[in-house]
Amino acid sequence: MSNRRIIISLVTVVLFTFSGCGMPSLPNDLISAPNSKVHFPMDDDMLTSLQALLPEGARLLTTPGGAGNHGISYGDLDGDGMNEAVVVYEEDGGREKTLKAALLMRSRHETWQIVWHGEGSGYGLDYAGIHDVDKDGVAEILLGWTLGEGVNGLDIYEWDRSTLKLQDRRSYHESIDLTDMMN
Repeated sequence: MSNRRIIISLVTVVLFTFSGCGMPSLPNDLISAPNSKVHFPMDDDMLTSLQALLPEGARLLTTPGGAGNHGISYGDLDGDGMNEAVVVYEEDGGREKTLKAALLMRSRHETWQIVWHGEGSGYGLDYAGIHDVDKDGVAEILLGWTLGEGVNGLDIYEWDRSTLKLQDRRSYHESIDLTDMMN
């Protein structure tokens, strides 16, 4: 009888080992950052065509840690039902690099064209997005710039009469929380 128990125990151990049974994963192990392709539908051709409109040598900026939207955000700013693109990039001007943003719209022929340029502040991109933060039915462009010493600056732009206008400029510490920022 004891040989039978030993054989059953060995078979059970072998079955558990090779069947993949084990400790279930912890919830933290199952949570991962969202795939940027889900939130920012952009293929390589679109990225190439948008980047071709930027000055020679321009480099797209990403948010800290490389997460996010590769410096390109989409949203309908003018209420026409078509998404515009905000591209945040770094331009090499010889000795120093300049942070810039550009608003691109599609023409009637479906080609992208730059309709606005702006200059960033600080030394890096902390956040870029298009959201209706003031809940007025019109989306705003939010550009967060890394200023240093844990302080960041947020520029809020709104589409007004065929151009972007700076609506507000705020400072914030560490990561951006849109809910707290707009209250």
